[in-house]
Amino acid sequence: MKRIPIYIIALILCLASASCKRRPLTTADYMVILNIEIEKEIVNYEVEKDPSLMRCIFYDSENGAFVTQAFLPPTGGQVSLIPSREYDVLVYNFDTESTWLEDENWFHKIYASTSLIPDSFRTKLRSRATKGDKEDIVYDPDHLFVGRLNDVFIPARSVDAPPVILNVTCETVVESWILEAKTVTGKENIGTIAAVITSLSESNKIGPNIRSDEFVSVYFDNQMIDENGLLTARFNTFGWHPGITEPQILSLVFTDIAGNGHVYNFDVSNQFPDNKEQIIRIETEIDIPEPITSGDGGFVPKVDEWDEINTDIII
Repeated sequence: MKRIPIYIIALILCLASASCKRRPLTTADYMVILNIEIEKEIVNYEVEKDPSLMRCIFYDSENGAFVTQAFLPPTGGQVSLIPSREYDVLVYNFDTESTWLEDENWFHKIYASTSLIPDSFRTKLRSRATKGDKEDIVYDPDHLFVGRLNDVFIPARSVDAPPVILNVTCETVVESWILEAKTVTGKENIGTIAAVITSLSESNKIGPNIRSDEFVSVYFDNQMIDENGLLTARFNTFGWHPGITEPQILSLVFTDIAGNGHVYNFDVSNQFPDNKEQIIRIETEIDIPEPITSGDGGFVPKVDEWDEINTDIII
């Protein structure tokens, strides 16, 4: 039996390897790196810390339907996606307290809104700000940082190909406003203060970033009065809508130390449009009188009767 020379075997192996074309393996999932940046320049609001968690939703860009989601740190991370399709991407912070989301399964329908105040609480306000049954009264929203990417195509790739890198900046869909009432006297007679502003946008469709043309009244109660009688407060809102036709009424609801109510109503309609500093100013003096006392020195509260004063603000 003849032995085949080693050089012939080597030649055969070289020819065989040269004739075989290497085909790279492809992967069913495509690893995407999503880099997230939070825009912290906000009028009248300071971002003290980054959100604790971000929700990243991937929608079919053709029909807007939910495909998949991931929960990432505020700086981003890796996401596994099905390749060879086009996505619309929506990213928002998942740690809000008063702002909540609905219709999350559709890119063009998902919207942010906030909760109604309790019916018993609304009754106690007894303010013209309720507008009867025309508008709901809601708590003010906290900031929702939203980022969007449209028509992102994820191609098929080989297993050793580098990942796709996506960058998204998340900006708030909520505005922060300041209320300043220049002079409040009778500070020592005040027990509690609440405020309601009517006819602000009810919600925001965060996919296309569209404010609702349905309106609500926003409630807030973080007012402070300094030694000079300046009342200040901060409130958040989904914003003013140019389609509003009703007057926007600010109601300051004071309850004195005897439990009596004093409501001051101000038409602030002209203070919302084109107000870049987002400050509502009240120049009218507000006086909370000393409650009436009985002969033994105790207070005599009024029964089912609130003082109400309506004022138009001259700009």
